[in-house]
Amino acid sequence: MPIAALYLLEAAAALVALAFYKKGDRPLSSFLTHPAGLVFLVAAAVLVATLLVLVRWLRRQPPPRARRLAAPLLLNLMSLGIGCATAEGAIRVLSVDTPEGPVFANTVLLPRSWESVAARSRATLAKAAEQGSFLVFDRQLGWTVGPNRHSRDYNRVRARATAARLEGRSASQSTSDSADEIYLSSMEGIRSPRAGMSFAGTPRPKHRIALIGDSFTFGLEVRYEDTWGQQLERALGSDVQVLNFGVDGYGVDQALLRYQRDVLAWHPDVVILGVINDDLRRTMCVYGFLCFPGFEMPFPKPRFVMAGDSLQRLNAPLPDPDSLFTRRAITDLPFIAHDASFDPGEWQWHFYDHSYAIRLVLSKFRRWPTPGSTVTEDAERRVNGAIVRAFERLARENGSMPIVVFFPSLTALLPGSHSAPIAEQVLRAEQIPYLDMTECVRQVPEAQRFVTLHYSRVTNAAIVGCLRAVATRSMR
Repeated sequence: MPIAALYLLEAAAALVALAFYKKGDRPLSSFLTHPAGLVFLVAAAVLVATLLVLVRWLRRQPPPRARRLAAPLLLNLMSLGIGCATAEGAIRVLSVDTPEGPVFANTVLLPRSWESVAARSRATLAKAAEQGSFLVFDRQLGWTVGPNRHSRDYNRVRARATAARLEGRSASQSTSDSADEIYLSSMEGIRSPRAGMSFAGTPRPKHRIALIGDSFTFGLEVRYEDTWGQQLERALGSDVQVLNFGVDGYGVDQALLRYQRDVLAWHPDVVILGVINDDLRRTMCVYGFLCFPGFEMPFPKPRFVMAGDSLQRLNAPLPDPDSLFTRRAITDLPFIAHDASFDPGEWQWHFYDHSYAIRLVLSKFRRWPTPGSTVTEDAERRVNGAIVRAFERLARENGSMPIVVFFPSLTALLPGSHSAPIAEQVLRAEQIPYLDMTECVRQVPEAQRFVTLHYSRVTNAAIVGCLRAVATRSMR
């Protein structure tokens, strides 16, 4: 009985400590109504009851009582030590080093290392300076498509690695295909059929459509001619030109700024803003390496907040990326508290973090963060709603017809997915008309919808089938 009671006592104590760790700074009243709070209460009750049972058992033993408990306690501690040492060794051996840190069972073992992130980012910037890159730093936009660039489809390799993690496969299984040079940009930094061509040097078409947005608008993972933008141009005929200003990784905020600076001068008849759910999360980021952990995005990005009912830009112009990674600590970065992807607890080192086993447990059952007022869900909805309204207003004031298009991503279409359609919620709440491409994508057989994470040529064609009539009406 003593050994069993000791194991139960230790398990209950561990659950109490873990549940209370998870509480963080959350008020006790709200914590106790959460499942973790209920676990805390039950474990605490078991802990007290087990202690009472052990005390009662010990009192019933003839003297010397302490010696009666010594043997079971020693056996318990030895077995516990062997079990912990075995677990620690196994986790260390089976952990995989990744750009995000050591990973075990698809879990990044926190805390993160700022020194590692800074070193990796400096190496990425040095490589880009030496070899050139398709995406370049921009003091207003964070990053943008460089002029006269060409790039292999390294993004497809990156996307396959991400998809592999989603499906529980190793990244090496997803990156074996050779990468083709399929991304080309014009002299203006617009996706183009040939590197270095000039759209400004071509005759002015009767109608012009401009596209702004993220990688789904840019057409990541497919060739230029297979993007929905280029297929739309062919479908509308020779009197229409479609210019693709989409940029990989953009949030709604960067799309608006790209429109203001790079698109207005082209005086398009129609401007299409492509949106996915994740674009709204990106709007709440300040640094690309936090917004896209594990990817080579060592750039800062613009950040808007609400000042009353108005949008306010926090960080213009943006700091040079090289200066960021000389900071002593991540907390020294400007406006870091306004980055919704920044959780101070993920970067704080404690003496017990020398143990991989403890890091695994605490990473699986993370402490609840206490978000600041600018990074709450309500702030996310308000900022993104104001940005999309600003886009619509600016387009109309400049003689263009704005169209907002919602694209469902891979995770939203996975069987059993319950991801909240935050973009659609915001658009409906702000009474912003939009076109939902979900049913258009569903018409494509599931196996043909995506290359890896982005739309295939067939799905891009289906998008055009749903957009063509609306685009035609909007140009009249």
